[in-house]
Amino acid sequence: MAVGNPFEDVKTHINEYTAQEIATLSSRLEKKLGPEYISTRPGAAGQRVPYLAGDKCISLANEVFGFNGWSSSIQQIQIDFVEESQSTGKVSLGLSVIVRVTLRDGTHHEVRLLIGTRDAFAHIPEDLGYGHIENCKSKAAAFEKAKKQGTTDALKRSLRNFGNVLGNCVHDTDYMSKVTKMQVAPFRLAMANGNVLQSKWDPEKLHRHPDYAPVNKPAVDQGHNVAQFKKEPASEKVLLQTKGDGSNSIRSDV
Repeated sequence: MAVGNPFEDVKTHINEYTAQEIATLSSRLEKKLGPEYISTRPGAAGQRVPYLAGDKCISLANEVFGFNGWSSSIQQIQIDFVEESQSTGKVSLGLSVIVRVTLRDGTHHEVRLLIGTRDAFAHIPEDLGYGHIENCKSKAAAFEKAKKQGTTDALKRSLRNFGNVLGNCVHDTDYMSKVTKMQVAPFRLAMANGNVLQSKWDPEKLHRHPDYAPVNKPAVDQGHNVAQFKKEPASEKVLLQTKGDGSNSIRSDV
């Protein structure tokens, strides 16, 4: 049996995109997002800062590339600083995260994101994002929050490199000035011949555990409004009889 060289680089299997697939992806990626995808958070001087939430960004990537058409990996997490207050015991820290997003043909983007406090901001290049992790009650909570925040933000920044539909349009000021004025229409039900085809919330479409799945109701006869139940066969009764000679015999009754 041949043994492979453990020091040899493993060549990953790459599925190349066809010209038609590239054209379709390019068309999808060029589209800008509707107002229903964009969220806002408080910013400086009472302003609202628009952003694309992490869960929506992942859903859009699955929609554009397919659930098995892309992947992400953490390349590096580097601690920038950790400070602990002597008086309160609160912890502030900063760390950098590198996340790589790879498509099925090997195309990838990676972004280095710094998460830190005001002391680190002066050293951050303008194209890198940052966040605040300050005054946490414990080091464990501070590291957990910083790593999650840094990984999610780095993932979003990596995905936006692929195009507008994955969040790059949020940084277009002219587009944002127009899209933020649009009213987000309420969810419209799909209709056909006056009948509802799909609703936003349908409990029947939830993935349920077998032990908790709802029991199907019996069919109802519309003519007589009587539930139709399957008739179960009568149970067999087994009786033990004693004969005159003292021996026993078994008789079954239905």
